[in-house]
Amino acid sequence: MTLTEHLQGMNEHSLILTGTERVARHLKMQAALLQSIAGKRTWFAKGKIATVTQWIEQLWLDTLPDEQLLHPVQELAVVKTVADRSGLLPDSLISSTGTARRISQAYSQFIKYKMPLDADRFRFKKEYEYFWQWRELIAAECKKNGCVFRAQLPDLVLQGMISGAVPLPERVVLVGLLYINPAEQAILDYLASQGVEVAHVEDQANETDPVLVRATTQAEEFEHVAEWVSGHLKPYIETPQAAPSIALLVPDVKAYQAPLIEALSMAVSPAALLPAIEGVETREPWDVSSGATLGSRPVIRAAMSILSLSITSADIEAFSCVLRSKWVGGYASESSLRALADIWLRDNQGMGMNGRDLLKALQHAKHTCPDFIARLSLVLEKQSQVEGQLFPSEWADFFCEALQTMGWAAEEHLSSENFQTLEAWDDALMLFRSLDYQLGGCSYERAYMWLREIIDTRQFQPRLSHVAPVSIMSYTDAVGLSFDHVWVLGATNQALPQPADPSPFLPIELLAAAGVPEATSDGQLERAGRIVKALKQTCNEVVFSAFEHDDRGSSQGATELLGPWPAPIVPQSSFVGFDGSFIGTLNRDQYDPESIPQMDDEEISSITGGVSIFKNYAYEPFYAFACNRLRAGEFPRQVVGFDPRIQGTMVHLCLELFWKKTKTQAALLAMTEEELTAAISGAVQDASDILLNKLAWRFGRNLIKLEQGRLVSLLQKWMEVEKARTLPFEVVGFEVRTKVVVYGVPLTVTLDRIDRITREDKTTFNVLIDYKAGANFKFSSLNAGSLKEPQLPIYAVTATPADLGIDSIDGITLAQVNAKNMHVHTRSAETAHLVPGRGTKNDVGGVDTWLGQVAAWERTLSEMAHGLITGNGEIEAPAKGLPMGYEHLGALIK
Repeated sequence: MTLTEHLQGMNEHSLILTGTERVARHLKMQAALLQSIAGKRTWFAKGKIATVTQWIEQLWLDTLPDEQLLHPVQELAVVKTVADRSGLLPDSLISSTGTARRISQAYSQFIKYKMPLDADRFRFKKEYEYFWQWRELIAAECKKNGCVFRAQLPDLVLQGMISGAVPLPERVVLVGLLYINPAEQAILDYLASQGVEVAHVEDQANETDPVLVRATTQAEEFEHVAEWVSGHLKPYIETPQAAPSIALLVPDVKAYQAPLIEALSMAVSPAALLPAIEGVETREPWDVSSGATLGSRPVIRAAMSILSLSITSADIEAFSCVLRSKWVGGYASESSLRALADIWLRDNQGMGMNGRDLLKALQHAKHTCPDFIARLSLVLEKQSQVEGQLFPSEWADFFCEALQTMGWAAEEHLSSENFQTLEAWDDALMLFRSLDYQLGGCSYERAYMWLREIIDTRQFQPRLSHVAPVSIMSYTDAVGLSFDHVWVLGATNQALPQPADPSPFLPIELLAAAGVPEATSDGQLERAGRIVKALKQTCNEVVFSAFEHDDRGSSQGATELLGPWPAPIVPQSSFVGFDGSFIGTLNRDQYDPESIPQMDDEEISSITGGVSIFKNYAYEPFYAFACNRLRAGEFPRQVVGFDPRIQGTMVHLCLELFWKKTKTQAALLAMTEEELTAAISGAVQDASDILLNKLAWRFGRNLIKLEQGRLVSLLQKWMEVEKARTLPFEVVGFEVRTKVVVYGVPLTVTLDRIDRITREDKTTFNVLIDYKAGANFKFSSLNAGSLKEPQLPIYAVTATPADLGIDSIDGITLAQVNAKNMHVHTRSAETAHLVPGRGTKNDVGGVDTWLGQVAAWERTLSEMAHGLITGNGEIEAPAKGLPMGYEHLGALIK
């Protein structure tokens, strides 16, 4: 009999069993249609259609058993508890959840495949011996608590059939079953022995001779599919309800979904690429079957990110997602402020920050978001008030209250998909509540971990509100279904057959003897053969395709189960991506010349960057154009520990505070070692109160104390350099901020220090000092021909002494304050050696030499200013590359 005949002949004693719920749902619709055509109104009262596992589970539940049937997550909880208590897990194991999952799978396989209860078969290998002990402990735990694993149901149902407690059907029809494990087969064998008719429908179907298509790359394979789908649907643009049913079958829905839908969007439904319009549902002509989990839905990701923020731990990425999520209350009014706060937080984040630390950081942000801060404060405060451990059902209520406080999903208009998602969320919470017996009292972190386990393993795909002619599903989901057209993607020798994946806790010889398909290469080959045979029976037009190279360039062979393959062909689509055939043919001598516009008065007056304008221009004229005119910034990068900019600022601040109190070299020399140490420590402490201590939320007290100790040691060494200076001095200027105009370019600059130095004849001269805290520094960077440090030359050329509070500018000094290098480099009208030592070729000392140096700086700075204003954006040394952190600007110069 055909499947249609079986459906027409169904009665109250008939049973149709399928491999997947989708096939069962499809057959129910067919049966309803056939019986309605026959004039029967009680459609579903006649017979039963279900998956094998659903049928067995319902039979067992109908007996009203005393034992509790465990959900998969409850099974995992039992196994994890047993494994953790057994003392057999290695101490080096980071997380036992993954191991518990493999143990649970092995335990179920052991039962379903009826492996022998022989301890000797599990000896001489640690994993096997441990599993044998775990198996006994799990069985004892289930017996003690009155619960059963789902793998035990076939044996329990068979016992019920034998005892007469479970009624037998008159006829069983098997549809779309690739494989039946021994425990389930035992039930079918018993039914057959009792005279029940057992029929396999798929064995009666005809196989289609498939069309084979080979593509060079996986992207081209997707384009082939998109062209094919477009060709089948174009005739039905005006009558979409009459469109044929099309199936796109893939080996892994999760991996294939995004790139496949992208290709389909380009060729089949370009409207899907446009931004969604509020209140208007986008009706794509495809429906994705399974592959995704509940945790992949945006609204659920937002909820789990919110719950991941605790008073003991928090992930900065999760916090960023919560801060910018539209699913959090107050988003409509604070979205821009929250985005700016997120940028600030990424630039100022510390190490090991928990929820409270992140909240404190947010309160210090330049742009605050009071509504978000108020909501998160309430959530964290309620967490801190929890005493002891709670049961999962209590944590579920706590989680719901926390999400409500954060305004989760309260302000967004819920589409049909999101409404279904929230219903699935409620079901997941109900399952989480059922873990009370398995988990008992647990901490916030453990409760969150188990909720995440449920969310990330629960398959969920919203139902569409319209009929989609294209179905995207896995190979196995399609077995037992029928379509008008079918395309099977990814038919490589890595998917058909898949590599063997035996359980590490079960002996391989037992797995092979039991016939576990995934345990051996022969088993996988046989399984792949069954899949190919079943897919050939899905319709009269079946196309198989494979690609030669994946997106990483690795070679992929086509499956050999379909015979010889044709040569690769190129798709005819117009939306091709990267075309490798043009490599090496581009004539780089032909290009459209570009020019940078000259700066007008408005742009000149608004340019920002200070001395960095000329420093960037000195590096490359283009660099100044990109950074100071286009205002391109450094690409964000993670800094472990203190940011060098903070350390440099602290050095400047400590020296400023020290010299404001000490003032002269004479006072410095008069100090004892104890007094000097106390003065330096006091300056460091005062500077910390101004800056470092305010960043305790970011770096922690311990790291700040270490940095304070480093600063004290560094300044003690530096004061030895100050003591060694040959001419007495007085510090008369501290962090002097003033405005200058450098040949038409207005700047606001800050001078670190001004020294008034006394000559031997008691007259004085003035030197401007700039601190450098870095280790890598060349004094030649002050040379006019290779000027890389323009700050002091700018002062020497353009500053008015009266604005600095002095009567003349007689020289400049670069002071390198670094633990590896303590140096003083001076260029002045008086002396080049403030500190005794050997001279260098870059020394400048004497009036004539100093005036010549100033004149050279004037020429260089004038040329830089003129080039900047007139639009010079040349790259004088292309091989030099861009500075670290600015590599992303390379796209502008290609």
